[in-house]
Amino acid sequence: MSDTTGDSALRHEVASRLGAAVGRIARRTRPSHGELSAGHFSTLATIVRHGPQRPSDLARAERVAAPTMTRIISVLERRHLVERRQTPTDARSVTVAITPGGRRLLDAARTDRSTSVAELLQVLDDGQLARVAETLELLELVAAEALELSSTSTRTRQADA
Repeated sequence: MSDTTGDSALRHEVASRLGAAVGRIARRTRPSHGELSAGHFSTLATIVRHGPQRPSDLARAERVAAPTMTRIISVLERRHLVERRQTPTDARSVTVAITPGGRRLLDAARTDRSTSVAELLQVLDDGQLARVAETLELLELVAAEALELSSTSTRTRQADA
C-alpha cells in the first residue's frame, strides 16, 4: 500500500487519537487484584497465549529488561500464579508456566475488564455501537499482526538459542 502525504498525515492522526483513547480506556479498566500490575497480567496472558516460556523470552515478549521480568515472575510465583519448571532437555534452564490459580485469576480479570468496558459503552446508541463493532474487526486485524510480529520474533530467538 503506497503512502501519499495525505494518507500519512491521516494515518498519524488516527494513530495518535487511537493510542490516546485506548490508553484512557485501559487505565479505567485496569484490573485491581492486590499488588498485581498490568505488567503482571500481561505476563500471565503471554504465558497462556504461547505456553511455558523461558524468563528471557518473556522479557523480550513483554519488552522489559531481564531484571524486571525476574521481579514480575517472583511476585507471580509468591502468589502461586506461575511456577518455574526445569527444562527437560537442559537442566540449567527453566521455563515459567501458569498455574490453575493463575489461569483463574487471569480469566476473572478479563471478565472484570469486559464488564468495565461494557459499562463505558453504555454512552453509545445502537448505531454507534454497531460502528464500533465494525471497526473492531479492523483493529483485531492490526492487533493480530502485532501479535504475529512479536511471536515470530520470539520463535526466531528461541530457535537461535
